[in-house]
Amino acid sequence: MSELDRSTKKGNKQSPSLKARALRLLSMREYSRKGLASKLAESAARMLKLHPLEGDSGLAVPEIPLEVQIEAVLDDFEARGWLSDQRFAEALVRRRSERFGARKIQDELAQAGVDSSKTADLLKNLKETEYQRAHELWLRKFGVLATDQKERARQYRFLASKGFSSAVVSKVVAGRPD
Repeated sequence: MSELDRSTKKGNKQSPSLKARALRLLSMREYSRKGLASKLAESAARMLKLHPLEGDSGLAVPEIPLEVQIEAVLDDFEARGWLSDQRFAEALVRRRSERFGARKIQDELAQAGVDSSKTADLLKNLKETEYQRAHELWLRKFGVLATDQKERARQYRFLASKGFSSAVVSKVVAGRPD
C-alpha cells in the first residue's frame, strides 16, 4: 500500500452509523428511551454540520427522515433488551437515593421520559426509607440539632432542596425519630 492510498483512506473516514453511536452510548451507562433519542439526534446534527455532503448520495430516492431512523434503532434495541426504561429508572434511583428525596428523583424520572407506572414500586420503596436517608444526609452535613431559628431554617432549606418531603424534613430538623 502506497503512502497516497493511506492518506486517502484516513481522509475519507466515515461517521459511525446510528446503531453504532447508540450502542457506544449504552455501553457507557443506561439511558431512557427519550434520553437516548435526544443524544442520537444531537449526534446526527453534529455529524451533518461537520460533513454536510456526506449524506448526499445523488440518488432520486427520498432519504428516510432522521426521527424515523432513530425510532427504528430504539425499537430494535428495546426488542433485544439493550434499552430499558425500567433498568434506567433502577440505575437512577440507586445512584441518587443516597443524596436526594423521592420528590426530586420522581421529577428526574419524569424529565427523562420514564412512565410513572413503571416506577411506582421504586418510588414506593424510596418513600418508605425517606426518613432514614434524610437523617443520614442531615448527620453528614450538620450532625447537631440547631440551637436558633436561623440555623433550623438553614437545615430545613437544605433538606427540602434535596427533594425530601416537608413532614420528613420537619421531623429530622426537630430531632424527632420517625
